[in-house]
Amino acid sequence: MAVIDKVTEGSISEQAGITAGDKLISINDLPIHDMLDYQFLASDDEITLLIEKADGEQWEIELEKDYDEDLGLHFNGFIFDKMKRCKNKCIFCFIDQLPEKMRATLYTKDDDYRYSFWYGNFITLTNLTESDWQKIIAMRLSPLYVSVHCMDPEIRAKMMNNPEAANIKAQLKRLSDADIMIHTQIVLCPGINDGEILKDTIEQLAAMHPCVQSIGIVPVGLTGHRNKLADLRVFDLKEIQDIITLIDGYQTRFRKELGYGLVYLADEFYLAAGQPVPGDEYYDDYSQIENGIGLSRILLDDFSALEAQLPIEVPPRKVFLLTGESALPVMFTISRRLNAIAGLTVEVLPVKNSFFGGNVSVTGLLTGSDIIDCLGINYKGENIIIPEVVFRDGNDVLLDDVSIAEIAGITGANFQIVDGSAQSLVDAILEGA
Repeated sequence: MAVIDKVTEGSISEQAGITAGDKLISINDLPIHDMLDYQFLASDDEITLLIEKADGEQWEIELEKDYDEDLGLHFNGFIFDKMKRCKNKCIFCFIDQLPEKMRATLYTKDDDYRYSFWYGNFITLTNLTESDWQKIIAMRLSPLYVSVHCMDPEIRAKMMNNPEAANIKAQLKRLSDADIMIHTQIVLCPGINDGEILKDTIEQLAAMHPCVQSIGIVPVGLTGHRNKLADLRVFDLKEIQDIITLIDGYQTRFRKELGYGLVYLADEFYLAAGQPVPGDEYYDDYSQIENGIGLSRILLDDFSALEAQLPIEVPPRKVFLLTGESALPVMFTISRRLNAIAGLTVEVLPVKNSFFGGNVSVTGLLTGSDIIDCLGINYKGENIIIPEVVFRDGNDVLLDDVSIAEIAGITGANFQIVDGSAQSLVDAILEGA
């Protein structure tokens, strides 16, 4: 059942008497669980809607329309029933490593194939019911984003603490047989699914091309809150260098065999190794961008494209670029070029993530308390640029529920929020210059 948020003026639904606040129960006697159901069923040229009015009265409305003509119904949200929750207990699960007493929503583990298709979220396939499989195949929900981690059944089951995880080969084959394209993810853990296990995983996934469209590899993220959790560690420098060499070799091979790289390393590997992130050609169509793979290259290339428009000189102005520690090499590259502008001073301001601890250093997981601790009152009156990725969607509140207004009030700094693009960053830096 879906609550109708708005009805387009003049639409076929408005003409039928449907209004905001009504509930859509079914189309052609089939229940509506999400926008996928709605869009799939509402595309026919002859449909029957079952509507529940505010007083509980139910209307059965028969409509004839052009095929794919929009009904004019709008809903608040994408899923109308319950989100499908993850039943795994992965040894590397980031949610299990969160500090205590945070917002309840932050501890929600989703493993919903609908989010995978609609938003690019990665799912494990372990929580699919047979009706879920039938819906994926019937609606041809492609591509899907799948967390594989490794193809060895026993190791995958242990990594995810779920015997169902051992069925990954059969599950991927079922998607392949249905011509469902897949983007895959490997969360790489030292001594568990790296080395020969990683090679085997890449080889098996590559053999499933073109069903498997890409393989993204990200390093395990470990917070300082791992009491009673599996004993894991981060990669050392030599291991990271060896991983880069391995994947570079696979990229060379797959470009010859398939015409593109297929397998891609997260930016963190290159930044941690002190190596520049690869060029644009490495990422092909940036199919793993939802995994953050290639974000650094996009920012650098977009900034480079703007360089010709930068002024030679501006009135005296000083700004600080607030960032997580892992992004320092990228932000330093940008700040060096901007500091070549006469009158402009740009300083990079790294914030250590003490709230999560461990090896967490990405900008998107910075908290208000860590920013306050970093700034103190030493930046009172200074102009500080902060990326919107640190905020909850649609809000000005960070993960620890501290607002930007609170940070400004305590530190006395002037904050400018940017959307993460090079253009937004340059505009904010040069504002008033």
